[in-house]
Amino acid sequence: MYPDDAGEGDGQVGQGHDRHEQLARIGHANHRRAPPIDDGQKQGLEAPAGEWEKQILAARVSNYQPQWLDELCLSGEVAWGRLSPRVERDAEAPGRRGTSTPSPSTPLAVVLRDDLGWLLEAVRVGESPAEPAAGASADVLDALRSRGASFRADLGAASGRLPVEVDEGLWDLVARGIVTADAFSAVRSLLSAKDRWRRRQRRIPGRVGMARRRAGVGTGTGEGRWALLPTPPADADAAARGSVESEELAEAVAWQLLVRWGVVAFELWGRESFSVPWRDVVRSLRRLEARGLALGGRFVAGLSGEQYAAPDAAELLADTRRRPASGEAFAVAATDPLNLTGTVIPGARVPAIRRRQVAYRDGLVVEAEAG
Repeated sequence: MYPDDAGEGDGQVGQGHDRHEQLARIGHANHRRAPPIDDGQKQGLEAPAGEWEKQILAARVSNYQPQWLDELCLSGEVAWGRLSPRVERDAEAPGRRGTSTPSPSTPLAVVLRDDLGWLLEAVRVGESPAEPAAGASADVLDALRSRGASFRADLGAASGRLPVEVDEGLWDLVARGIVTADAFSAVRSLLSAKDRWRRRQRRIPGRVGMARRRAGVGTGTGEGRWALLPTPPADADAAARGSVESEELAEAVAWQLLVRWGVVAFELWGRESFSVPWRDVVRSLRRLEARGLALGGRFVAGLSGEQYAAPDAAELLADTRRRPASGEAFAVAATDPLNLTGTVIPGARVPAIRRRQVAYRDGLVVEAEAG
């Protein structure tokens, strides 16, 4: 039974339900007030590689500088990588592709390094990324397995591949969710590799190969070494661990959703990459409510099933409901997690594609246009 099925539940905030636009408003306030980059609020979210710095971090961190993220990565506080395994185009030959052109649309996550292990496990739940059977990425993968963490300059000789093949092989492994690098400048470097190669070709006719890669302009930081992402336990190993550790994993997911959204409901869980079943997350939220760490109730009208809120988010919702509409306006990229259209906010879904924005006024969508 939900707390308010029998009247006013212990966790209910005020009378009635908060509307969808109020959730968008507190979501904007919550994401804007979060500590920069390494607060853990955004970890586990996968967004296009080219959007993290241009749109998501730049919208939340005043005067964002790329070296800030690089320094956090190099200090061991933050890591990046693809959490969800890539869906292969040909199920009959999952390892058929051996290279991949760097693409700003490749989904990546930025996470606290200490949480990388459980996040990978919660997203993959025993599923492993398909490994390349041949080609440059297979050779680069073999080199990383035999040598361990390596600088990109060393991978050419170790894999027997040309620099351009190493670049494409590394990005293929990034896109599969197999490798990462010490700093986020590795992502910038690979994304700009094709443009730099074309410029160099124009400057030096007949010269084959890419120029020496360095961090993006202005960062002052190198990319460090490339290495394999941790491997979560396989299905058999996970089953052997028993229900206690499965409960801990579900509770970690529940906490992450509370930290990210403030209010947790099925629709918000469905926007995530987590593969931990919703029923297990709900059980964890009920335990958190019993311990006084979360509030159960109906906080947002129109969302299905049980809802839970962090105490500070419940207070913010109540305060938002009492305040009259003020014409507050903000815009986010369509790839931003605050693009809640089509799920939490009724109406057509604005596709999460690059160079498109969603404009809100008082939490309501007023415009969706190319950026």
